[in-house]
Amino acid sequence: MNTRLLKVGLVAALAVALPGTRVLGQQAEPRALLITARNLMAGDERHRARADSNAVLPGDVVEYRLVFTNLNNAAVRDIELKDPIPSGLRYVLGSAKVDRGDTVIEFSIDSGTTYAAQPMVEVMVDGKPEQRPAPVQRYTHVRWTVRSWVQPGERVTAEFRVRLPGTEAGPDTTPGR
Repeated sequence: MNTRLLKVGLVAALAVALPGTRVLGQQAEPRALLITARNLMAGDERHRARADSNAVLPGDVVEYRLVFTNLNNAAVRDIELKDPIPSGLRYVLGSAKVDRGDTVIEFSIDSGTTYAAQPMVEVMVDGKPEQRPAPVQRYTHVRWTVRSWVQPGERVTAEFRVRLPGTEAGPDTTPGR
């Protein structure tokens, strides 16, 4: 079996998606990569009062889901799924998930140039530089790297949540499912 390396770079946004993807409930044809975005707050009272119940309002949490399907006739490995955090939205800490245990989840704070499981920033404390976890506002991208084989027809599902900052929903929290 030959090793195949597959890297999938994504550009997802609330109003724009790759051709053939579903965004906020639209139908799509089967593709190797399907990206969906769902406003988890769309059914609440604030949204029912609006003409567009899918509008993203301050405090809303949006869930992005990426589903990769291996459409090749051979297994692939070392798949990378990358997704930028849309401008103006903040990553919800601890929300990145994947349906496989052989996957590394990492984040970037420099527009996707470097990734780490816990991005760090240097701060000065008593005149000395110290490394501290980067604040969630600095996160720019999420990356999932599947380390083992993905067989023909097999799927990998990854997701993360972002929040539009605002006072209506309080601090950066993840609503229950």
